[in-house]
Amino acid sequence: MNWKIAVCMKISEENLKMLSEVGIKSIEIPGSLQLNPFNVSKEELKKIKELSKSYGIEIVASNVIYPPDLSHVSNDESLRKKSIEYTYKIAEAASEVDCPILVWGSGRARKILPEVSPEKGYERNLQVLREAAKAGEDFNVTFAIEPLPKNETNFINTIEEALKIVKAINSDFLKIIADVRHMIREERDLVESLRLAKEDIVHVHLADNNSKVPGRGIINFTKLFEVFKEIGYNRAMSIEAMLGENPKEELKFTLEFLERVTSNL
Repeated sequence: MNWKIAVCMKISEENLKMLSEVGIKSIEIPGSLQLNPFNVSKEELKKIKELSKSYGIEIVASNVIYPPDLSHVSNDESLRKKSIEYTYKIAEAASEVDCPILVWGSGRARKILPEVSPEKGYERNLQVLREAAKAGEDFNVTFAIEPLPKNETNFINTIEEALKIVKAINSDFLKIIADVRHMIREERDLVESLRLAKEDIVHVHLADNNSKVPGRGIINFTKLFEVFKEIGYNRAMSIEAMLGENPKEELKFTLEFLERVTSNL
């Protein structure tokens, strides 16, 4: 396979050992748990970095970066300032563990609340994204906007919407992540959306339509990887899926599945 496969999970001895045993050398870590600049110390960050390196496993990204108590759009100005401060500082934390990509997902944090006008909500989210671009440049970390389904947020549901903002802010440190499971729910044409944003996609999340690992549902991954090859995507892809009661066996299964569907590419 020509693509680097990672798994979304917390860094721990147990998880790193399992990944090593199945031959996976990359991981995507939960930012609000392991990079949170308000409660994770520099010493703890150092330990995370050392532990991953001791297993030869690279941190390729971090998802779920905002804790549930933050809101980018709240009418509470102090809460919005806290969100902006957090955004800047988590970029610094990511740089401490050599994590190159922060996934700007966290639908709850960016959701435009009923008491906030759509215009104000849009601008307040943009304030956070502008800070993300600035922090990214300062710490050499890329924030990747993740379009999410409408049942999770009402701000940025499609690749086209994400691309509009990326072009407006115009920073090398603000790009897009393509989450396959979300895209099949929201995109009119998944293939055309990938083609449209090909220059700005810096990360990919993989899961099947049922949130299980690739190969356990109905998504045509053969066609999908043909498109990834066509658009020249050659960066990491993270499995962000339910692993069930036997994660090791599920990962073995999906690695074999992905090897088959990419074998002729």
